[in-house]
Amino acid sequence: MTVLPSRHQIDCFFLLSGLWVVLHVSAFTTGSAYATPALVAWTLATMATTISYAFLYLLPAVVPGYVVHHWLRRRPATPGARLLLAAVLVGLTGMVQVLLFADRVIHDMYGFHINGFVVDLVFSPGGIDSLGASRSTELTAALIVLALLALQAATWWWTVMRQSGQARPPQWRLRARWVLLVILGLALGERLAYGYSAATNYQPILFASERYPFYVPTTFRKLAARLGVEMGDETAEGVQLRHGGLSYPLVPLHVEAPARPPNIVWMVVESLRFDLLDPEIMPNLWRFSNQALRLEQHYSGGNGTQMGIFSMFYGLYGNYWFPMIKAARSPLLMDVLQQQNYQFSLHTSTVFTYPQFDRTVFLKMDPADMQPISDGAPPWDRDRMNIDRLLGFLDRRDPGRPFMAYMFFEGTHANYNFPPDCVIAEPYIDDFNYLSADFKGQMSRIKNRYLNAAHHVDRQIGRVTAHLREKGLLEDTIVIVLGDHGEEFMERSERWGHAAEFNRYQTGTVAVIRIPGAEPRVISGITSHLDIPATLMPLLGVRNPPQDYSQGQNLLAPDFRRDYAVAADWHRVAYIGEKYKVAFPINARGAVRMEVLDADDRPVDDRERAKSEIRRETVEMMNNLSRFSRPRG
Repeated sequence: MTVLPSRHQIDCFFLLSGLWVVLHVSAFTTGSAYATPALVAWTLATMATTISYAFLYLLPAVVPGYVVHHWLRRRPATPGARLLLAAVLVGLTGMVQVLLFADRVIHDMYGFHINGFVVDLVFSPGGIDSLGASRSTELTAALIVLALLALQAATWWWTVMRQSGQARPPQWRLRARWVLLVILGLALGERLAYGYSAATNYQPILFASERYPFYVPTTFRKLAARLGVEMGDETAEGVQLRHGGLSYPLVPLHVEAPARPPNIVWMVVESLRFDLLDPEIMPNLWRFSNQALRLEQHYSGGNGTQMGIFSMFYGLYGNYWFPMIKAARSPLLMDVLQQQNYQFSLHTSTVFTYPQFDRTVFLKMDPADMQPISDGAPPWDRDRMNIDRLLGFLDRRDPGRPFMAYMFFEGTHANYNFPPDCVIAEPYIDDFNYLSADFKGQMSRIKNRYLNAAHHVDRQIGRVTAHLREKGLLEDTIVIVLGDHGEEFMERSERWGHAAEFNRYQTGTVAVIRIPGAEPRVISGITSHLDIPATLMPLLGVRNPPQDYSQGQNLLAPDFRRDYAVAADWHRVAYIGEKYKVAFPINARGAVRMEVLDADDRPVDDRERAKSEIRRETVEMMNNLSRFSRPRG
């Protein structure tokens, strides 16, 4: 007769599983957690919280596990019942281990835990593919998942199959109660320490708490104020923002369409950071930039594709993504092009569904005009095939109507893809496995992959500009080449890639714009993706000043000057000036994550002085955060 495991055996299984989770969570603690006596005391207290959190993380497995165990015990015992219980408990606890491992990888790479951005990436069509993982990375990830499931299977065997299931001795129960009491006492101390730090804005503890997944802060500012605790400035470190609706544009557009609207060829290159515009790396684009506007200190509107492309089409701060997608509002720039009977040919070597540009930038486009190539061939070859299609469109278009062609190159996205005949930088890492690479030791070889990929993209850009010149279209066509954002190879931080920091390498991009009739020149001051619509709309006959529909400025205006740029991600907005960079959390809950850096992306010692020096600019930026929004109510 098959006997189901006892409650004590199930308890032992969850207890040992909890210890494996503790090891996961403990890996988030680094040497910085012991930098000051206060942090040492808090970190030691947090060890108890780590243990309690470990079992909190297990709740999605514990609750259904006990429910299934209780349900099966009320039914006739069968071999299938024991197997079902094992599958449920091993599967659920294994997935908890997998999620915690994934969270640790994400935190190590980007500095944040699983959040709305990650969930959006996982559940949006094309999101996972956008990571660009190699086959070896996918295989390694699969092996890690199997290993963690095997660990839980071994835990099941040890606690259920091997153990006798005898009741625990009374002495053990007594000692366990004392251990539990000590853990609860330390956890309470940690809660009080965090609450006091939140009230007084003691940042070391607030920052340290961010290392724990799903950390739940405890605050008691009102009680602390009544007890006479000197309060820190709660509002100085972040922004609370609520969009009640949109006022976009602020006033209706007044448009006098030109007799011959200019054609537009708009090329965006994944992760194309500012210093790649080089005669050796991108010779075609370098030569073309000498006949155009070359923007030498240009910044994306974000440190990732979503905010980067959003900002260049809408001319708005990245935080407007959320009300725009909620209201299903397309950019005014694309609306004007449609009103003037443009024909469109829109290409990408990834997908239009992640980020959801099919619901924002290209919301009103005819699906027949949107031509993604997202699978099958390697990214460099998809880039080449897309350019073939784009050039075919130029040859087949209706010459009596203006056109807008768009291309998004994917070859420069990690893991950086190129054909053998485009190698200009050696040695390069042959198999770039995200999970097994020695990033510090191999970073120069990883970067060489990136340089080779950029060289191939340059060939494709050269094909486009040469075709426009050959067909006599160049003098009637605006040509735009931008990076969606930058890419870092540990030059400023311990990070590789993008979407983690607002330093120059992750936000600074190549920017070349050729406008018929505009004199070629170099703009060495700060420019931004936000300036693109404000520059294009007057050329399309829009008579409104840019501030009616944009937070950018016209690059062709004689008095053009930008004192700072603004970049955003899902939870922050950053001021980027000549002297300082300041990142403000938006709608932050709990830990403070404000950063104040100098021009070389180093932490500023005197934060208050730095903030006072740019107070006017940051007040302006804060007002702009809700300028195109209607208040709730």
